[in-house]
Amino acid sequence: MNITEIESDIINFLQKNILAENVTLSADKSLRDVGIDSFTIVEIILFIERKYGLVIPDQHLIPENFKSVTCIAQLVKQLAA
Repeated sequence: MNITEIESDIINFLQKNILAENVTLSADKSLRDVGIDSFTIVEIILFIERKYGLVIPDQHLIPENFKSVTCIAQLVKQLAA
């Protein structure tokens, strides 16, 4: 599992389930800038836990890890190692 695949999975999830059709999202774009809020972050966490079989420990549930898709993908990669 590499960063690019994780980013792609998360972007696809967000585009299909969360974001409006006219919103484009790149891996390094701020999630806040596209309207992602704390409730949506919870949905992303649940998606990651189901998709990758990971549990994100409480100490990793900090804003810095959820600024962008890239940040989330790096966290997933770190936890999966």
